[in-house]
Amino acid sequence: MKKISFLMAALLVAMTGCQKEPQAGNDNGLSSDDKVYMSFSIQTMNTRSATDTGDEDDYASSDANPSIEVGLDKENTISTVDVVLRTAGAFIHASQVTAAKDEGATDHPTWIAEFPSSQLVNGTKYDVYIYANCSAKQDLDATSDAGIDQMTADNKFWMTNAYTARQTEAINLEAATKENPFDLGTHYVERSMARFDYMPINNNVYEVATGTTVTLTEAAIINQSKEFYLLRRVSDNGTATGANFAIGGVELPANYVVDTDYAAKADGWKDGLEANFDYHMTAPDGWDWQSIASGDLTQTDNWNGADDGKHGGDYDHTLNEYYVWQYVKENTIPGTTIQENGISTGVVFKGEIASTDPTISAAMTAGKTIYVFEDVLYGSWDDIEALVEAGTASEALTFAYNSVAAIATPTAANYAQYGFKGFSPVGGKYYTYYYYWNRHNDNGNNEDMGVMEFAVVRNNVYKLCVDEITAWGHTTPGGTDPDPDPVDPSDPDESSEYYFKVTVKVLPWVVRVNHIGF
Repeated sequence: MKKISFLMAALLVAMTGCQKEPQAGNDNGLSSDDKVYMSFSIQTMNTRSATDTGDEDDYASSDANPSIEVGLDKENTISTVDVVLRTAGAFIHASQVTAAKDEGATDHPTWIAEFPSSQLVNGTKYDVYIYANCSAKQDLDATSDAGIDQMTADNKFWMTNAYTARQTEAINLEAATKENPFDLGTHYVERSMARFDYMPINNNVYEVATGTTVTLTEAAIINQSKEFYLLRRVSDNGTATGANFAIGGVELPANYVVDTDYAAKADGWKDGLEANFDYHMTAPDGWDWQSIASGDLTQTDNWNGADDGKHGGDYDHTLNEYYVWQYVKENTIPGTTIQENGISTGVVFKGEIASTDPTISAAMTAGKTIYVFEDVLYGSWDDIEALVEAGTASEALTFAYNSVAAIATPTAANYAQYGFKGFSPVGGKYYTYYYYWNRHNDNGNNEDMGVMEFAVVRNNVYKLCVDEITAWGHTTPGGTDPDPDPVDPSDPDESSEYYFKVTVKVLPWVVRVNHIGF
């Protein structure tokens, strides 16, 4: 597939940030007051994934058609540029970068960088680093804790090198004039963050049991990394010391994108790691809930797929109804067995319970706690007692009820111990919660996690759609209701006991379509 490139519009005067003091004058044959000029062009990059096939100029996904999505105008525009030339002992930052000309129909107009000649050595080859809409750092290992709002401001989306820095030919400083600038070539950049899209179907209403529904109203991203590298890096084992480590290297089926806190995550979840994340799963009071209601989602995506993504069922979705939802920072894990709830980025869906069943409806109207046992919603505790006394309850339900009833003052833990899940009203409404841990590269085996299976990687779009809900979710996070299987930070992201299923489509912005069934 031919590489997709994006039109860079609205090119403005360049930034003057990250000024560095000039190095000692070089004997380059030029006056320290002279300027040298270099030209270059920029294209946005479709980052590779484990499902990729072909060479560097061909991206293909497993089953997506087409396998690309053109970004929104605000996501593609380059307003400012920092360009850095670097050798082992030198860092040269362009003090001025401007758009030289508009190539009209071409996808990569030319930029001109102006360098003080005193910082350069004639005949030297330099590595080229591009920082679009953000400030360059001298340290190639530099990290940032910038907020998503800062990174995704309209027409100022942060972008940096998509590949290992391209080395120039030996530079002839005397020939690098304003009229005839030295050509640094074309450089690919990628967005520094990922994106989640969402497709609401059936107005987010799902029938979980006859006469009883769950309506998804809001969702929150949890475990978002606080920091990220300004320049993407990869290695064979997900560490900075691993084999084939490269800054700007290509993601392959068997390697890892290296995260800033890979060392801290090396042994999986442990207390204290929550400090590395925003909206950590153990602090639900601080989660940022965002509406996923059809009427509140307004920005449609640019994907024009011809495949609606049926996955072995009657999941027939209308195309082109994914909506841009939220942006998120990169988060990867250096290993397979340590992909755990406490360190993986996820999405929590909030669903409101409603029922026309007379028993359940009456219990909810009265504001009583309603109970689930073996994934059946029975109503209040009094309703379960009536079934047991009438002899119509199952043997398992009868045993569980009697076990709890035998305790003088049962606690929530006692109810959970015997398999009861309880939902108490919050503000007069009943809610259940579903946790989705984001898949990056699905290996197709829900009992064996693969390399980079659960992750968030920059320049990827993850398209979410809840296909069906067939089970009751968790109780209110941080609440006091009983839950026999609460979400725990040390839980693996994937297990044979999942009560929801996820199927994945992979498309570049990079775009990944994740169809979810709870």
